[in-house]
Amino acid sequence: MKSRVSTAVHLMFIILLIKINIRSVNSGQGYDSTCTCNSVSGNVCMQYTCSTTANTVACFSGSSIITLADGTNKPLSHIKIGDKVLVNQHNIYEPILSFIHAKSDGLFSFLAIQIQSTKSNLSSTIFVSPNHLVFNFDSGKALFAGKFHVGNRVQFIDNNEIVPGEIINIESTKQEGYYAPLTSSGTIVVNGVVASNYATVSNHELAHQVMGIYRWWIDLFGGSLLNEEIPWMLQMMLYVEQIIRWCGGQTIIKNYIYDGKFEISSLA
Repeated sequence: MKSRVSTAVHLMFIILLIKINIRSVNSGQGYDSTCTCNSVSGNVCMQYTCSTTANTVACFSGSSIITLADGTNKPLSHIKIGDKVLVNQHNIYEPILSFIHAKSDGLFSFLAIQIQSTKSNLSSTIFVSPNHLVFNFDSGKALFAGKFHVGNRVQFIDNNEIVPGEIINIESTKQEGYYAPLTSSGTIVVNGVVASNYATVSNHELAHQVMGIYRWWIDLFGGSLLNEEIPWMLQMMLYVEQIIRWCGGQTIIKNYIYDGKFEISSLA
């Protein structure tokens, strides 16, 4: 019994030290991007390769459309804690527990990913930061939004079923505000696209397990709406991931940090 208590105390002390020594990834505004053209047709650049330095983990724009349990749609900027929202293709609705972080004012950089259903004429555009996880239709895995290319397919909701949503265009744009909603399943449907609640780290399942600590905290003390900084638990995970990567353990946990590179069709 004493050994268990001692282990728990040591673990809490280590976590506290990590929390104290982590540098916040939230300073600054949006992304600093540098783009180069790698495909030209008739003096017009057809494709850019961009590299970014993340100053803010922006996630989704405030204009992002969310479906509520009563069938209505609202922009994410109008969603409140407790609102039940569509989280997957099974017509499941879950309450918003909290916002991992959010900021209602200011312009921030996003990818504008235009998607076309392969089953109908339904189309949509999702405004998402390059380092946010979106579910790929063919693999079923969550991938960084910045790693999708034109022609790739995401999980898209069309007439209450999941269908391949083909990416037909990707642009860089700026939108008002950013929001990172949290649900109990760790997923949410944004503009018809099935997306993760998480960003920056590649492993959705690992992120969901770690954020279980945060969900437990919310159960006790309630969620937060406008918190510009991400929870320290997620910052801790990033820090631990760096240590594991330095020690050669990246293949063990199958996790890596977003490298800041993405391709776009045009500059908006």
